[in-house]
Amino acid sequence: MANAGQQNAALRTPQDLLSTTYPEPFLASKLVSAKDWHPFPKYKERGPWEAVPTDIRAAFAARAEVDQKTGWNPELATTFLNFKRNGNQTHDQNENWGRRAQMQRLALAECMEGKGRFIDDVANGIWLICEETSWSDSAHMYMQKAGAGLADVDEPVVDLFAAETAATLAWTRYLLGEQLDQVSPLIGKRIAVECERRILVPARERNDFFWMGLGDAIKPHRLNNWTPWINSNLLVANLLLEDDPKVRLHEMTRIARSVDVYLNQYWPDAGEEEGPTYYTRSPLCLFECLSWLESATGNSTQILDHPFIGAMGRYILNAHVAGDCYINYGDADMHLSPDGELIYRYGKAAHDDQLAGFGAHCAAKAGWTAQGDGLKGPMNSVLISLSRTLPAVLGASEIRAARKDEGLNRDAWYPSLGLMTARERANSTDGMYVAVLAANNGRSHTHNDTGSPIVFMDGEPVLIDVGVETYNAKTFSADRYKIWTMQSAYHNLPTIGGVMQHDGLEFRATDHKYESNDNRATVSFNIASAYPKEAGVKSWVRRVTLDREHNKVTIEEDFELERAVPVSLSLMTTRLATVNAGGTITMKALVSGKACLMKFDATQMEPVVEKKDLVDERLRNDLGDSVWRILLKTTEPVAKGKWSYDFGPT
Repeated sequence: MANAGQQNAALRTPQDLLSTTYPEPFLASKLVSAKDWHPFPKYKERGPWEAVPTDIRAAFAARAEVDQKTGWNPELATTFLNFKRNGNQTHDQNENWGRRAQMQRLALAECMEGKGRFIDDVANGIWLICEETSWSDSAHMYMQKAGAGLADVDEPVVDLFAAETAATLAWTRYLLGEQLDQVSPLIGKRIAVECERRILVPARERNDFFWMGLGDAIKPHRLNNWTPWINSNLLVANLLLEDDPKVRLHEMTRIARSVDVYLNQYWPDAGEEEGPTYYTRSPLCLFECLSWLESATGNSTQILDHPFIGAMGRYILNAHVAGDCYINYGDADMHLSPDGELIYRYGKAAHDDQLAGFGAHCAAKAGWTAQGDGLKGPMNSVLISLSRTLPAVLGASEIRAARKDEGLNRDAWYPSLGLMTARERANSTDGMYVAVLAANNGRSHTHNDTGSPIVFMDGEPVLIDVGVETYNAKTFSADRYKIWTMQSAYHNLPTIGGVMQHDGLEFRATDHKYESNDNRATVSFNIASAYPKEAGVKSWVRRVTLDREHNKVTIEEDFELERAVPVSLSLMTTRLATVNAGGTITMKALVSGKACLMKFDATQMEPVVEKKDLVDERLRNDLGDSVWRILLKTTEPVAKGKWSYDFGPT
């Protein structure tokens, strides 16, 4: 399916798409007022709420009863200080996000049930959140002048979670405003005052937050998921809370300009450099920005028909390996449950039947519209969003009835990212699968992983990307690449004379060549530039081939160095690796699945297998208790060589 590469290569990043689609005169004539914007039914409109499937309504009611009994935990100064004191941001995040998730579940349960028995609990949650000193994450306090530590009440920081909180409270007031007024009219007023003070005013009056891409004093830099994520929530807060039409218009145009900076920089092939985990907060948040703008202007444009917007959405199809497994370069997880209902809406809006079908498939497995145990995941999550949950549950019957698609594309090629994915045949996880990303080591959330392949067999991992540990103070510091999971020696890459790949945009792969047909899919590239000068690499051409005829993945190395040095090839796996005589290694799955056989030239390389027990909870949840590193070491120092090794069924 070579046309996948041709289609991506033919794309061009649109420039200033939002600003030209929604110029100020257009918005002035089309933008509806806050009181007239009606994207979802409110509490008193009982019909749509009572039409939500019975099992979903029952699940929310049951969880709300648990939340009632659990009660509310206030935010403590010492909890917020955990990040500064010991680098742990998880404790504060879980409590912070947990309060918001609890309040949202209670609000939705009240909307669905309509009996008034959860409204006081919703009011308590709102009041408690409004009493917090800061809505921002403790790990993001570096953005205030006072630096890391407690939040300065005089300098609100507009980060991901502060903006998400504003949208959450705005939606809650929109849905339950009249019911909250019966508790006290000061609750709705408090929401407006706190959102204005903490979020809307600083976002309006400052242009120096790095995620905006607007400040002249800020050094130009590449934007990431922060920009659409924050702006999607700012749009909601302004559309629902801002009564001044001039201010509202100003903010719509400013948000459009900010999102344009992000979109203007996007890879021309529409590939998501942050990987599938951040796809949910990068292209999907961009889609939400466009959806809110369309809804608030009477669906007066065809912006969601733009081919580049559609291609950004399709990335998740091409990043899907099997089941809940995705290619996980950088700070991504192998196992994901993406926002299926939102992907379904994206596919419908972009007129992409496969994308919509894949969204419906994901939703049925572990979304808000799942049935039975599938509902437990989102219901127990601490990071939920009313912007996503509302349309999901209200559209549950439609999504459940929609056609499902497992999203098993045969080939994909993203030339700007140097990303190839290939499986033996479309719509099946049988046989071998390979993905390789050969870009640069300066991407957002990147590891030093340029040219590292991922291999699966019959839907089970063979060669893996280990992923990332739980975020802590070191993750985004100057010591980031001292973390073992970030280093090329713990990816499927060579270490040359003891030297690993380096981080930075200039450390990259070059000379990409790609082709695919019914017999094979192949990509080759030169990773010499991914290593610093002290590695002494003149050329290192790696060729990765999926052989569809013989059901195997072959990796070839053709290299020349400035001097003879020891070289070792690292190969990471979750399989128990046993070295056999004659240049083979049996890689046995610990739980199920066939064994995979690796073949290599034992006259040139000596294998060593190392077991690495995993301590970090995030890694253990994704990969299990341990991973193994197979090291193929040269038998003597080498200055050049041509090696080949392959993976396939035993």
